[in-house]
Amino acid sequence: MKKILIFPALLLAMALVGLVITAGCVGTPTTTPGTSFSGTGNACIATELPAGVYTLTITQASADMTVVSVDTKEMGITVQGRYTDAAASSAKTADGWVWTYALVTDGKPTLTINATGAWKADFAFPQQIDGVPPQTFTGIGNAATPFFMINKGNVSFAINTANNTAVEVHLMDYDGNPVMDETNSFEEPLAYHRGTYNDTIIVPITTSGNYLLNVICDGEWSVIVSEELA
Repeated sequence: MKKILIFPALLLAMALVGLVITAGCVGTPTTTPGTSFSGTGNACIATELPAGVYTLTITQASADMTVVSVDTKEMGITVQGRYTDAAASSAKTADGWVWTYALVTDGKPTLTINATGAWKADFAFPQQIDGVPPQTFTGIGNAATPFFMINKGNVSFAINTANNTAVEVHLMDYDGNPVMDETNSFEEPLAYHRGTYNDTIIVPITTSGNYLLNVICDGEWSVIVSEELA
């Protein structure tokens, strides 16, 4: 199963980028064991690392869109790293534009990068914080939060964005499984929303444990996680 996380204004561009990605992985790339890679422009890297949940950190030299894919035998993920003009300057760090995404992979993923400049990609186990809701997370651009404890029960997610074209907020458990809605069709708490967003969503958590949030956004965002009292 292939999961593609893209922004609405770039649907056609993504179709064209898909051609570039396919062209970038012609043949079988040489396997390069490791967790940190760097380059300039497009690249396709087959690697080896212990199977499990990882936070993939992408550092890019410009605010131009970077498209990143991680593919395994069973599944794949494609994520756009981009910023609106209104958010790009505030998102810049001393290292450039840095964003993260948490994913689960087998021991032999293939990493595909489509970028216009220099980039760096790092796989690492997600951070973990010793805390329970209420928790507040903020950022500009894509970000994976640390793992944090959520107890069984109803949990609210107050999501607010600005200077963005779209936003997705996805909850993942400690084993890398997405938390789905009752129809098992959409990822909780916010599968997808076009434009700015300011609302609170209640999610029933059926199992106490450690969870993290993947936020896909090309602008500014905040998520406040709170346990709802019975």
